[in-house]
Amino acid sequence: MALGGVMLLNAVSISAAIPEHLYMVGEASPSLWHIDLAQEMTNEGDGVFSYRGNLYNQNLQFIYARNWGGVRYVPEHSGTWLINAHEANVISAVGNENRWWVTEPGTYDVKVYFSDNGESVMITAQWVDELSPLVVPLGAATNQWDTASVPPTFNIYPEEGTEDVFVWEGTLSPNDGCCHFKFISYPSNYWETWFYVPSELDFNGNVKLVKAGETYPVRRTWGNSENAQDHFWGFPAEACTPDKKYKVTLNLGENTIKFENIVESGVNEIAGTELKASFIGGDLVVEGASAGIEVYDISGRKVAQSNGGSLTVAGLSNGVYVVKTAGKVVKIAK
Repeated sequence: MALGGVMLLNAVSISAAIPEHLYMVGEASPSLWHIDLAQEMTNEGDGVFSYRGNLYNQNLQFIYARNWGGVRYVPEHSGTWLINAHEANVISAVGNENRWWVTEPGTYDVKVYFSDNGESVMITAQWVDELSPLVVPLGAATNQWDTASVPPTFNIYPEEGTEDVFVWEGTLSPNDGCCHFKFISYPSNYWETWFYVPSELDFNGNVKLVKAGETYPVRRTWGNSENAQDHFWGFPAEACTPDKKYKVTLNLGENTIKFENIVESGVNEIAGTELKASFIGGDLVVEGASAGIEVYDISGRKVAQSNGGSLTVAGLSNGVYVVKTAGKVVKIAK
C-alpha cells in the first residue's frame, strides 16, 4: 500500500500495525544511541506522530520501542537526508542498520504518518530554527571524554532569563594530577561541534590551572582546530577531594568562565527548601522550591512552569526531564 507515493517495504516478516509509541534514537537525536532514553515523539492520533526540537548533524532511526528488538523505520538507502524523507521508500525491519542523515543541526519539525493499518508510512522533516541553546560538560565533571556519547542527562540549559549563561555544580575527581574540565556546544563528533576552552594554557601543555573565586576568558573554537579537544581548565589534585563542591558558570555572552566553591550550609539546611521531584501516578510532582519552577525535556523544550514553589504536570511522555528553580536543578526520568 502507498501513502503520498511512499511505500513501506517490509525487510523481515512483521505484522503491520500502527504503533502506539514511536521514538527517535541515534547521534542526531537528543537521546543519542542511549536506547533507554530514546526521544519519544508525540502521538497526535490517527497514525500521526510529531516532534519539534533539537536535532544534531548526525544520523538517526525511528523505532517503536525502547529496546533494540523493536521495529525500526529506516530508509531503503542508508544515508538518505531526513529533509528528503518524504521522497524515500521506508523499510520496516528489526535490526536493520540503515539510517536517516541530518545534514544541519537545528530545531526541526518532524512528522511520521502511518496509514493502511501500518502498511504505509511517510516521514517529513523541516529545519525551522537554530538549535535551542545548551552546552555539555566533558572531563572530570561527567567522567565523559567522547564528545559524541555523553548521555542527555548531562545537558545543561541556560539559566532562567538568559540564553547564554550555563551553570554546572558538582564534585571533581583528579586525573593526571588535576581535574580536567571543558564544554562543547552539543553532542557530536569532535570535528563537528564548538569547543569552549581556555584562551591560554600553563600546565602540561593542555591545561589552564584555575582557582575558586576566579574568572577566566573563554576561547571558542570549531572541531579539531588548534587541537581544541585536548585543552581543559583544571583544578590541582588537592582541590578535588570529595568534600569539596564547585559551581562553574559559563557565560557565552561575555566569553568568560567562573569557578566558585559551594559551601554546604545555610539555605540547604532550612526545612522546606529541598527541591523534590517525582512521578506519582503518571504526574510529575515538584515540591520544596523557594522560587518559580521550570521543566524542560531532554531536547531543551520548556514543557511546564509555575510562579510558586510547587508544580504538578500531567500528560508527559516517557523520557528524561530537567526541573529547575533558583539555584537548584534536578534530573528525573519517567
